[in-house]
Amino acid sequence: MKVAVIGGTGSMGKAVARKLAQNNQVIIGSRDPSKAKAAAKDIPGATGADYLTAARESNAIVFAIPHSAIDTVAELADAVAGKLVISMINPLKMEGGLLAYAFDDGSAAERLARVLPKSRVATAFNNVPAGFLRDEIVPPVDILIAADSKETYEEAAELVRGIREMRPLHAGPLSEARMVECITPLVLNLAKFNGMGALTTRFVTRKG
Repeated sequence: MKVAVIGGTGSMGKAVARKLAQNNQVIIGSRDPSKAKAAAKDIPGATGADYLTAARESNAIVFAIPHSAIDTVAELADAVAGKLVISMINPLKMEGGLLAYAFDDGSAAERLARVLPKSRVATAFNNVPAGFLRDEIVPPVDILIAADSKETYEEAAELVRGIREMRPLHAGPLSEARMVECITPLVLNLAKFNGMGALTTRFVTRKG
């Protein structure tokens, strides 16, 4: 499958792109094609392109953009119409020295779905630390997927299953995306106070 990672030059986007490239043809998408091509050089088999080209040429599109940029990708609505769109966007802000959820209502995934109304939108990869994704050996990790139909869930789950040691879990309809995204600041605060090692077997990973 051809998978575009829009925002794939950032740390999380690039890390996810590397994992997806295990079983897919990956296109890194950036506003600056030269940055996309430079990022793709570090991922075997990946290519780089501008947002629109990456979206048009792919069967599935992963969005790893900042939450503040969601409205700006409305220009891609026609290019991603009828396709699987995965939001790994986490709306975060600093509050009292801690990371907190940035939205008063709704979720990034729901906002992305409104901007791209003809696409099948799901969440995935929201709660996995970038370090886990960059490592060659990853402890078993559960990936929470929220989607409004069983078909969309299964499409997203198939991408997740293609990554070694990752297991998809159905988190319910897209309205549950807020709950999925809210886990991320908690995970990052846990890592801040207890070290990343505290997460490897107790929180974001599973046994057996």
